[in-house]
Amino acid sequence: MKMLNLKKSTLATALALSMILSVPAALLQPTGSVYAADASGTTASIAEVIKNQQSDGGWKKDYAVTSGDWAKSTIDNKATYTEIRRLAAEFKKTNNSQYSAAAIKGINFLLNLQYANGGFPQIYQSSGYHTHITFNDNAMINVVTLLDEVANKKGDFSFIDSTLAGKSKQAVDKAVDCLLKTQVTVSGKLTVWGQQHDSVTLKPAGARAYEVPSLCSSESVGIVKFLKTRSSTTAIAASIKAAEDWFKAVKITGIRVVKTADDVVVVEDPSVTTPIWARFYEIGTNKPIFVGRDGVVKYKLSDIDQERRTGYSWYGNWPSSIVN
Repeated sequence: MKMLNLKKSTLATALALSMILSVPAALLQPTGSVYAADASGTTASIAEVIKNQQSDGGWKKDYAVTSGDWAKSTIDNKATYTEIRRLAAEFKKTNNSQYSAAAIKGINFLLNLQYANGGFPQIYQSSGYHTHITFNDNAMINVVTLLDEVANKKGDFSFIDSTLAGKSKQAVDKAVDCLLKTQVTVSGKLTVWGQQHDSVTLKPAGARAYEVPSLCSSESVGIVKFLKTRSSTTAIAASIKAAEDWFKAVKITGIRVVKTADDVVVVEDPSVTTPIWARFYEIGTNKPIFVGRDGVVKYKLSDIDQERRTGYSWYGNWPSSIVN
């Protein structure tokens, strides 16, 4: 086995790795890593959910934030669509119309949030990268999945009237059209999707400094899975096949991604045949890319700063659920 780009200063790390090379080929983050927490609505009481619904019908990610874009209604980190689901379930359990009314107001917010081209931004009436069509963390796909249930009056949404169900169906249809139009074409060949796309040009767009325009394996899996729930058309079938072909073409074998006490290190191991994928691939070359807070693209995980190596999911097995 060969360590990738380990410097002399990391001798202790290399020795430690010799004790843990049996770690599965999936990214395991150091225990000290900090990640964005799920939105407040995932753990708040129903009373708090009702209290924190905003005048536009949505919810902010962190109920405690009072200014800036993050004080606006959003679909980031499970916000808004989680509150709607919880309210619908509570109405079904209690038959209290306060909960159904709040859920309906939330659904109408999602319909208002949608762009004419079918995409959904991360934050309502926001600025900067928050305006991009956001596939990151499956935000748009989770919203469209909910609206599809509303359209079919499925599960806890059996109380929805036909008018709102019809509007939700139209929104889902528009979203599918957006998914097909945003799939990235390289040299005339369909590939997959970016983590977010410009709301006007529909091209992959950057967000935070370390999230540059690229092809994203993680979020593309969620899109493919959703497309597979749709009635097949020539366009949908071609989209799914192209994405699956791309996943197969860029899979990575022969490495382990290993955690230490304070780092994440890539180790060459030819015996590893179970594939993993990089989260981001360079458009046009399909090379895995890694980016630190300086925004500079690197081609090896070891070349970015330690804080970003340990603070982001750069490798994973996301496509394994749909391709061999």
